[in-house]
Amino acid sequence: MIINEKVIVGIVNDTPKYVVWRGKNYVILKIGLHHTFHEGRTLYHIFSVATSGIFMRLRFDSENLIWSLEEVLENR
Repeated sequence: MIINEKVIVGIVNDTPKYVVWRGKNYVILKIGLHHTFHEGRTLYHIFSVATSGIFMRLRFDSENLIWSLEEVLENR
């Protein structure tokens, strides 16, 4: 499901460790794919992560220092 909402992401040693989305804390259990791309001068980092029961795609805007949750998929 496409979300595109701002979220809070906890970082340790440049690695996402948890996501706060809609008031709930999700601990990141595994980081899958990580890649970057430029849109104009802005560098974006994309992380595919797994939490308990949910897969998330996170985007970090390195110019404005904003994290967004782009997409979620429930693990059934």
